[in-house]
Amino acid sequence: MPLFASCPTITAETMTIGLLGLILSAPAWWFFGKGVARLVTFIRSGAKENTINDVAELTATSRLNQPGRRLATLVKEVALHTELARKPLVAAAHWLVMVGFLLGSFVWFEAYIQTFNPAGGWPLIGRTAAYHAVDEFLGVGTVLGILVLMVIRRLNRRRFYGSNERAALFVELVVLLEGAGMILVKAGKISTYPLLNHADWTSPVSGLIAQWLPANATMVSAFALLKLLTGMVWLYIVGQQLSWGVAWHRFLAFFNIFYQRNPDGAPALGKLPTPNLDATSSTGEDTPPGVGTVGHMPWKMLLDAATCTECGRCQEQCPAWNTGKPLSPKLFVRDLRDAALDGPAYLTLVDNVIEPDVLWSCTNCGACVEQCPVDIEHIDHVANLRRYQVLGASDFPSELTSLFKNVETKGNPWGRNSSERMDWIEAARRDGIEVPLAHEVDDFEYLFWVGCAGTYDDNARATTRATVELLHTAGVKFAVLGSDETCTGDPVRRAGNEFLFQMLAQENVNTLNNAFGNNDAAEEATSSRAQRKIITTCAHCFNTLRNEYPDFGGHFDVFHHTQLLNRLVREGLLKPIPRTSSDRKPITYHDPCFLGRHNKVFDPPRELLESIAGGPAGLVEMNRNRNNGFCCGAGGARMFMEEKLGTRIADNRAEEARSTGAGEVAVGCPFCNTMLGGGIKATAAAGEDAADAPQVRDVAVMLRDSIMVDGALPKPRAKAFLGTPVRRQRSETTVNEPAVTEQPTGSVGSVGSVDSEKPAAPAGSPAPVVPVPPAPPAPAAPAPGGAVPKPGGSASKPGSSVPRPGGAVPKPGASVPKPATPAPGGAVPKPGSAAPAPGSAVPKPGTSVPKPAAPAPGGAVPKPGSAAPAPGGAVPKPGASVPKPGSAAPAPGGAVPKPGASVPKPGSSAPKPGSSVPRPGGAVPRPGSDTDS
Repeated sequence: MPLFASCPTITAETMTIGLLGLILSAPAWWFFGKGVARLVTFIRSGAKENTINDVAELTATSRLNQPGRRLATLVKEVALHTELARKPLVAAAHWLVMVGFLLGSFVWFEAYIQTFNPAGGWPLIGRTAAYHAVDEFLGVGTVLGILVLMVIRRLNRRRFYGSNERAALFVELVVLLEGAGMILVKAGKISTYPLLNHADWTSPVSGLIAQWLPANATMVSAFALLKLLTGMVWLYIVGQQLSWGVAWHRFLAFFNIFYQRNPDGAPALGKLPTPNLDATSSTGEDTPPGVGTVGHMPWKMLLDAATCTECGRCQEQCPAWNTGKPLSPKLFVRDLRDAALDGPAYLTLVDNVIEPDVLWSCTNCGACVEQCPVDIEHIDHVANLRRYQVLGASDFPSELTSLFKNVETKGNPWGRNSSERMDWIEAARRDGIEVPLAHEVDDFEYLFWVGCAGTYDDNARATTRATVELLHTAGVKFAVLGSDETCTGDPVRRAGNEFLFQMLAQENVNTLNNAFGNNDAAEEATSSRAQRKIITTCAHCFNTLRNEYPDFGGHFDVFHHTQLLNRLVREGLLKPIPRTSSDRKPITYHDPCFLGRHNKVFDPPRELLESIAGGPAGLVEMNRNRNNGFCCGAGGARMFMEEKLGTRIADNRAEEARSTGAGEVAVGCPFCNTMLGGGIKATAAAGEDAADAPQVRDVAVMLRDSIMVDGALPKPRAKAFLGTPVRRQRSETTVNEPAVTEQPTGSVGSVGSVDSEKPAAPAGSPAPVVPVPPAPPAPAAPAPGGAVPKPGGSASKPGSSVPRPGGAVPKPGASVPKPATPAPGGAVPKPGSAAPAPGSAVPKPGTSVPKPAAPAPGGAVPKPGSAAPAPGGAVPKPGASVPKPGSAAPAPGGAVPKPGASVPKPGSSAPKPGSSVPRPGGAVPRPGSDTDS
């Protein structure tokens, strides 16, 4: 008996249906192909990324580095849905829909055969049980997955606010019909051709539906046409709607994941890409860094914008959006996309496309980047727009004018005198606490970077004092820079003043290299002094020193103070006394964004708090914690701007902290301390006693209090290295490596190990003390006119200097010399002082600077310490000539060393080790000296 004797396979009706499918699909494919070509042209029209790092000149090339690893990341994220796994139900449903689209397209193309021959299919595999099972899984999975996603979308109106509902509904219906078409074609074939060997286990759903269908070949062909034309409608509509990211992400997401900043798939957090200011100023056009118009938008920004699915995960987590601010990361990206697609190249983005309040509401917390399932780099785009507003348009919030001026002229955001950086040190010394300065000691293991807040803010200064008391008690060999410190530049960079940040970064890298006793790659690899380890109590300093300074030649092992303190407790060098039940108050911990989400340091502060509270039961978590933590509102330079819109972000977080019932709110950042302290006060109930309110305290302060006996610190241990000195080579340092965690010596990965979210291994035995050779004797005085060598190294190259904002900026990583030693009675001119008269001779770096000659009669005398105007006034063109700091006209008869003068041998006089480039706004004071404002 013929297989299909009861029902023919090809009839006139099926032939007509098949031809209809071919005719209708032709224009659909043409329109879709045209849309693909337009989209490719759109993305390729973007500007070239012009950034630098410590490995490659252009980020455009670095987005293609490690292609094998990038491909592995792409496969992992797509196949395992790792970026969606935070919402398991959504991840599972979306995975079913994705597989139904990718593999289902193979089944979909089979419809071209089935419209002509209802019993037909792919040769060789079309009648196998395995193929029937996969067909069943894809059809049923697609229907179930899309139904779940449709319900979720309707139940989460706030998350999907602003998304294109029409586009989403269209895509959902197409996917639903595609899945239903796969099931119906199979069910029709079972009912019409029962001898096709469809085993029951391969057709659990379609087999049931087949019982309700007649045996009809034309019906099967019609079902195949439904499956085919549903896809054709999708191709036709989507090909003309390039702004429908909910549809185009099916294709673009693969490219966006592959070209993301980090080849290992880590979110684009931590550092900001560093613009190449030299290239910006050498283009011959008056084009400042950043993105100001549609024509400035780089290709990756366009790819991000076109890929956005409008899923709203970023919006759901954004602290600005959740407190009534106009910023939604989703709408921010959507508006950029729409402007790029429809607007002219000269269209200015801020004001015309992005409202200023939207741009300046961002705290750089990174929640949007962390949540995005297709790896969009929101913070980078915010930073680029801010750079243009500051350096190009000079249009930014008025509060930032004083921030820029204070940092440029005084080296700190509050405009305080640099001499005050010694006040807390002198107070600690009077109380018997050793706080050595880097240039006063022969060796040290950790350099404690105090930071501006740790020096000038009262609460943060208490954290600083507690930290040095703990280090002193544990016998840690540490040192501080004292008045040689200046701002790391985090707030000015996040606010958009890239010129000022790069100046500060180069200055600080030079200061740190000098403090560690070396200032070039060769010396870094061989120097025996110190460890190039830095600890800091500020999460913003931590992130900047660790992730952003490598672009400028600053390669250091940077630790947050909670990491080191946790190690000291685990190794028994500090012994907190657990609280008893009578004085035990629940503690809740707030994750600083730039410590937790940006650098994945979650466990050390929690382990410390558990040791203080008497166990895990003493620590209660807020609902939003770790990677899902909620910002305090201070990041992105928001610490220095008034919060005028919506409710204060800190108040929102304070309410959450109060809801835990905790008596203390532990923090690990001075900005968080200030913001949450204000939030706790602002959210106090009427008549609430301040003593009953939760107390906001740094983890270090709480640990210090827990080790005290009868109000006194334990007897300090003898000073010793915690571990064997290990020096990393410059080539071994990468800018995207995870944050290192201090671990007990003897445990695996004690240096450079990753801080995971799991508790660390038990403590090992303390490391033996490593003897360190004494520092070499001070060299003898140089011959008159001789060049002064750098401490611990060779003389710097003539002509190198620290640029002022707005001037030509040397490439990050270039050697920055120390300023010349002033002649008796002379002062080192402040950066920003007036340029010398044209034609005046400039002494080589390293020579003594005599007093300048008297000005010609009638000549204007510049005021000492005069500085460039803060941004907001006239912005100099990039590449403008700027005098070298410390340059001045030599006195008549002053000896100027000839180029190539030999460097004195060791034994000649040299500046004290630890001296550094002067901070913006003043001469370098000696430790303990008073400096006028």
